Amino acid sequence: MKIEQKLKVVLVILFIILISLISFGGIFIQKGKAFENLVPEYKLGMDLEGGRRVSLVVDTSSNTVIYDKDGNIVEEEGEDTTTKEEPVNSKDALTLDNYNKSKNIMEKRLNEMGVSDYTIRADETNGTVYVELPENADTDLICSYLAIPGKFTVTNDDGEVLLDGTHIKKAQVGYSYVDSGTAIYLNIELNKEGTQIFKDITNTYVKTTDEEGNDTTKNISLNIDDTTLLTTYFESEISNGIIQMSIGSASTDNDSIQGYLQEASNLAVLLNTGDLPLVYNIEENMYVMSDITVDMFYIPSIILLAIILVGILFLIIKYRKDGLLASIALIGYIATLLLVLRYTNVVLTMEGIVAIVISIVLDYIFTVYLLNLVKKDETSSLFKEALIKTIFIIIPVLITAVVLCFAGWLPIFSFGMVAFWGLLVIVLYNLIITRTLIVDTRKNK
Repeated sequence: MKIEQKLKVVLVILFIILISLISFGGIFIQKGKAFENLVPEYKLGMDLEGGRRVSLVVDTSSNTVIYDKDGNIVEEEGEDTTTKEEPVNSKDALTLDNYNKSKNIMEKRLNEMGVSDYTIRADETNGTVYVELPENADTDLICSYLAIPGKFTVTNDDGEVLLDGTHIKKAQVGYSYVDSGTAIYLNIELNKEGTQIFKDITNTYVKTTDEEGNDTTKNISLNIDDTTLLTTYFESEISNGIIQMSIGSASTDNDSIQGYLQEASNLAVLLNTGDLPLVYNIEENMYVMSDITVDMFYIPSIILLAIILVGILFLIIKYRKDGLLASIALIGYIATLLLVLRYTNVVLTMEGIVAIVISIVLDYIFTVYLLNLVKKDETSSLFKEALIKTIFIIIPVLITAVVLCFAGWLPIFSFGMVAFWGLLVIVLYNLIITRTLIVDTRKNK
């Protein structure tokens, strides 16, 4: 073997060692008194990590409402006022249709907020909605947004509703760069009817003064439930049907910008999914541990490790030096695949772990085919021939993996994504690494 080829083999082996150290160990830097791993953690499904269980119940409480003699709601009691206890949710609203509508809206919110692994069901007798979702830093926020009524209104100073959520076509987050930094906006696109109504609003609610110069401007307010998001008037007509609302102030601070983006995104979720027909309260909100414990993984992990070691030992005994190089390459493949799964944020479930095992087996089969060709000293197009021999196994699995990647059920989706990346890494990794270690060095003897 030429000196250049020896150097190439050494460099490839050092690369495999580095990748393996990073994948199985990590890259740690000191932050304050603690060390932080720069390599992302595995994203685990609820079957492995546990999750949050939430019960949302229909509000059965009542509010005290005060009416004047004309039937208008007032804030304080007087001589001609009448006080009534009125339920938050009227009896007429407690219907199966509203129970299902509420459940569907909550499910839309989960999807809009990027929750990939969840279960949701509704009790058709009382409207209670049961949700299970992964436990992470955003779980509390997501749970709170499930119960928000989310009623959007545009009102004038007299409380008259000029525009509501039925006029919204789509809400999305936008940004722009100004002199003072990055500005975040919530852009609310109205439907055809809403566009005309809003055009009339912008021509009506403008800055005005009386004959003495006093300000008589009539404002409008943008509200979600009882919270006023913005109070304003208009200086010119808006006919494009876009309500643009600034979130926070322009900033150059990344944390502030991310905070404004999150706030705008959350508001967009409420506007895009519609308002709940019923008022809900969160009754149960607790963490539920996975049924699969670490101890349950202990014995299968030992067995899998033993099988891999036996497989490596077989390669070394049968193929000697080439078997040793192939074994090093196999370890590098496992390390590379695990790193890819971390950086692509694939959610691992039990089915995903099965796909990892299948990917390792397929890579081992490919390696054995390649070594058999090398042993026969067929030095021409060895890698291509080995790939052809395994292609009849890889193609059906690849097609299945791609199809499963479009599944809506996370366990199947996880299997498909892991299998897809496993097969892709098999081809690319062996084309670059295994080929360099075994085939290229063989041809240059």
